[in-house]
Amino acid sequence: MDKQITIPNELYEDEAICFIADRHHVSPQELLQYFLLFEGLSVDGKEEIQMCRLEDNEIEILRGLIGINH
Repeated sequence: MDKQITIPNELYEDEAICFIADRHHVSPQELLQYFLLFEGLSVDGKEEIQMCRLEDNEIEILRGLIGINH
């Protein structure tokens, strides 16, 4: 995990991110931190990250919003 990404604050308020986070009973910050960890990227901060199982379509939505190409 040598590549680090910074999440813009307005992304935490994105409707799709808030919806996915709510489905998994986590905050948008926790969701994005978990997602970045899942993608092999380091995350801002060293907080405990709650793991959740994301659906394939949720992963694709998050990749598109953050701009990660796979």
